[in-house]
Amino acid sequence: MARSRNNGVPLTTASAPASLVTRLEGLGLSRNEALAYLTLLEADEEDGLTGYEVASRSSIPRSAVYTVLRKLQSAGAAFGYGEKPERFVANEPGKWLEQVRRSAEATIQEAARELHQLPKRPRPEPVWILRRYEEVMRRIDHMIRSAEQSVWISMWPRELERLRPALESVADRTLHRVIHSPAALSEPFPGFSCWTDNVSDDETKSTWSHKALVVIDRREALIGGTEPLADNHAVFTSNPSLVDVATNHIILDITMMARLQGENPEPVVSPMMRPHLLPSMLESGNLPAPTLHQAR
Repeated sequence: MARSRNNGVPLTTASAPASLVTRLEGLGLSRNEALAYLTLLEADEEDGLTGYEVASRSSIPRSAVYTVLRKLQSAGAAFGYGEKPERFVANEPGKWLEQVRRSAEATIQEAARELHQLPKRPRPEPVWILRRYEEVMRRIDHMIRSAEQSVWISMWPRELERLRPALESVADRTLHRVIHSPAALSEPFPGFSCWTDNVSDDETKSTWSHKALVVIDRREALIGGTEPLADNHAVFTSNPSLVDVATNHIILDITMMARLQGENPEPVVSPMMRPHLLPSMLESGNLPAPTLHQAR
């Protein structure tokens, strides 16, 4: 029976923790290779073990033990010396694990380089359907808090008030922040350019279904209903075409509202437009310089 080099307590390979064998398998060893390595590591004999001794102290068949030991040598986990009989010694765990780590890092770097060189093919962007009201609101909250460049929102006051903590959390960031609402807000949102319908007092508004358009960093959008008791079928996506659809709807809503109220929306909407649409507007001389923090 082999004894542990660490504490002198008798320990057979069969008694090694199953989790340790699993870990070694995760590092690329087969089960038999892991058992052989542990057997060599546990051996008291300073001159190592023969293949026969490895087989007798583990569950590895004698007919397979030398094949297993050769693979251990190739993996750098053991080395052999002498002949008739050849003896095998385990590589120190620290040295072997460092070798495994370096080999894995080199493999990952090579794989990354070769994958980067593959031809780029268009892939479908996922579209997530959110039905429950709380699910929709949680997603919008997360989107706002994760913003790095811009937050563009068209939403009713009821939902905007629910999102006030998230909106206030980005008030001091260097973002382009725009809010459109089809009804008047009870309080403004600091740091946002707020465009609200303060003129039209349509009694039918109370019957309108609540919707939301949210665009973050021009990379993701949420489009859909925000009704507490309805199956909202809101769409969350990073598909560029759908993100553009949501953005253009917000631009259109702000532009139409501004015209009705005699306001100039261009300083706010120009940063929301695609760059290729701006040159002709700049040439006309009618486009004021964009601002990041215009509040109304």
